[in-house]
Amino acid sequence: MNTKAEKSGVFGSLTELLYKAIELVGMLCLSGQVIIIAYAVVMRYIFNKSPSWAEEISRILMIWMSLLTISLAVKDDTHVRISFLDKLFPGKARLVRDSFYSLINIVFSGMLFWKGLALAKQASRTKLPGSGLPSSVLYASICVGGLFMLIMLIYKLGERLWQRKQ
Repeated sequence: MNTKAEKSGVFGSLTELLYKAIELVGMLCLSGQVIIIAYAVVMRYIFNKSPSWAEEISRILMIWMSLLTISLAVKDDTHVRISFLDKLFPGKARLVRDSFYSLINIVFSGMLFWKGLALAKQASRTKLPGSGLPSSVLYASICVGGLFMLIMLIYKLGERLWQRKQ
């Protein structure tokens, strides 16, 4: 008998690997935020010298973590939604509705990727004031988050349609 991993194929295996990588990066971003904010608090209140870059870097980490981990919620179906509508749609109608919603989200994620890429290119000419990093570091999170969300949405749509065929 085939296991779920065997049924998902190469794309499923790559998606699982990507999931683990995003999860790791999300944990690193959160850990980095905690360390940087703790450092800034100690420097401000004990040594009376606040680092100018700490708030900016922790904000960048928070934005990257947020936009990357959206794709994890998409893959796991743990995002916020109105579940009472599920009772209004019987089996096939729910599949059609969910597929339609997935297609709308795929278009939205593609737009995030495309427009985020353009915004990151445009912002590459400026620097962030506290850290001196290019502004594109901040705006690239839109592009990367949109891409990963797109990948996870395509995976979930394929998985949903594949399960219905069996």
